[in-house]
Amino acid sequence: MKIPLFDTNGCFGQMSAARSDYPHATDLLAQMDRLGVSRSVVWHAGARDHHADTGNRQLLAEIAGEERLVPAFGIGVDMLWTRNGLKHLTEAVGSGRVRALRLFPASMRFNVAQIAPVIDAVATHKPVLFCDVRELPEPAALAERFPGLTIVITHSMWGHLPILLDAMRRYPNVHADISWLHSNGTIELLCRQFGAARVVFGLGGRAHQGASIAALLHAEISDAERELIAHGNLDRLLGLSATKPRTATIAQPLWHRFINREPLGIEVLDAHGHLGPMGFWMQELQELADQIPHALHDMDRYSIKTLIVSGFHALLNDPVAGNDLLAETLRPHGDRFRGWIAFNPHHAGRLTPYLERWLANPFFAGFKLLCGYWHVPVTDPRFEIVWRTANTHRLPILIHTWDGAFDSPAMFRDICPQYPHAAFIFGHAGGGDHGRREAEEMVTANPNVWLEWCGSFCSTIPWEETLPKIGKDRLLFGTDAVVHNFAWELGRLLSLDLPEAMIRPALGDNLRGLLGRRAGGGSY
Repeated sequence: MKIPLFDTNGCFGQMSAARSDYPHATDLLAQMDRLGVSRSVVWHAGARDHHADTGNRQLLAEIAGEERLVPAFGIGVDMLWTRNGLKHLTEAVGSGRVRALRLFPASMRFNVAQIAPVIDAVATHKPVLFCDVRELPEPAALAERFPGLTIVITHSMWGHLPILLDAMRRYPNVHADISWLHSNGTIELLCRQFGAARVVFGLGGRAHQGASIAALLHAEISDAERELIAHGNLDRLLGLSATKPRTATIAQPLWHRFINREPLGIEVLDAHGHLGPMGFWMQELQELADQIPHALHDMDRYSIKTLIVSGFHALLNDPVAGNDLLAETLRPHGDRFRGWIAFNPHHAGRLTPYLERWLANPFFAGFKLLCGYWHVPVTDPRFEIVWRTANTHRLPILIHTWDGAFDSPAMFRDICPQYPHAAFIFGHAGGGDHGRREAEEMVTANPNVWLEWCGSFCSTIPWEETLPKIGKDRLLFGTDAVVHNFAWELGRLLSLDLPEAMIRPALGDNLRGLLGRRAGGGSY
C-alpha cells in the first residue's frame, strides 16, 4: 500500500544524555528513504539540550534547501530576557519559514505560565505547538492558555493514555500523534471518539523502525481517515501543499507483503499474549468474550497460527481460579491458543498442588512470571518450585524483565546455570538500554536463555546491533497482545535493516524448537 507519510517527530543532532538516533539531517533522511516517509517536521537536539536559539540556527543551516524537512523551532524562557532573544523567533515565524514550535518544559525547567509570553509573541501567525507528553504530563494548562492554537501531544504510550484521552475530551485544540501508540485499537479509538482530523502520524525513535507505519496501514479505519492521519492533517495544519508518496527502499520481502496486507507465507508463533480485563490499560475490549474473536481475527490477518497467553485474572487477582478460567475458556479453540501458568509467589502455597494437574494439560506451555508487578524479586526462594519443575519437564518460563530491582536480567546469573533444562525467556528483552545489555550478556553466557521481542522498542539499542550479537536462533517473536497492537510489533520486526534469514527464525521456528523439548513431547 502506497500512501504519503508526513512524520511529526523528526529530530537530529548530538544529544547530551543519550546516543543520537540521527546525528545529522542526512542520517534522518536516509531512514525516511528506507521506510518511504516523504516529509518530517524536524527539530534540532541542541535546541533542547543546549540552547534553543543556537539549536534553531543549527537546524536551519543544516536543512537549507531540503524541502522534505519542515523546521520546528524549540523555544525557551530565556528568549524573554536575552538581548534580541525573540528577534530570531519572530522573524522566522513571521516570514512563514517556521510554522511549528516545540516545547520542552521538563528538560528546560519552565512551566506554561513562564513560556506563555514567548508564544504570545508569535501567536497571531498560528504556529502549531508540539510537546512530548513526558515533557508536559498535564497538557490542560497549555490547552486552556492557547485555545486558538493547535497543540499536538507526542510520544504517548499506554501509561500516558489516561492523560491524552482526557485532554482530547476536554480541549478540542489538542491533537495526538501515533508515534508511540502501540496499544491495541488505540488509533481506532481516537478516530471514533474524536475524529481522524485530530490524529497525526509520527515515526517515533529509530528503534521503532516501521512499527507506526504498520499500525496505521493495518488500522481498521476508512481510507479517508488513514490519509488524514498519514499526511492530510499536518499538510492542513502547517499550510503546506499536499505531501506526495515516496517509495520505500527497504529490501525486505516480508515487510512489503505485510504493508500490502498480503499473507506472509509462513506460520507465525506468538510467545507473549494476554487475555482478560485490566483496569489501568485504556482499551475498548476488556472482557474475554469480546477479546477472543477479535484476537482470532487479527491472528488470521497476520498469519499467526498460535498465541501463547497468560490471563490477567491469574496474574493480577486469583492465580488458581485465573489459570483454570483461561484453560477452560480457550479449550474450544484448539491450537490457536496455548497458555502460560501464572505463578504468583504470594500464593505459592495454594498454587503448588495444582502444578502437576495443569502441566498434564497440553494447553499449558510453561510458566509466566510478572515480578515487577508483584514486587517480588526473581531471587525469592518461593520461585524455586518453578525453576525445579521447569527443569524436570524441560519447560519454558516467560519472565517479564525490565531495568529495576525485581526482574533485571542480571538477577538470573546464578539461577540459569543451575537449571540447564529449563528455558528462560526474557520478556521484553530486558526493557530499557541497561536491561538490554544485561540480557545480551545472559544469552551469550547461557545456552538456555532466549530474548522475547515485544516492548523492546523502549530500548534505544538497535536490534541490528543486538541480533547479530546473540544469534538469530535466540530471539522469539511476541506481541503482548491483546494489550499491544499485533501489527505494531510485527511491523517493527519485519522492517529491521537485516536480511530476512536473520529475522525469519524468530517468527516461529525458534519457539517451535524450544517447545518441542518438553518432556513427553508436544507439537506447535
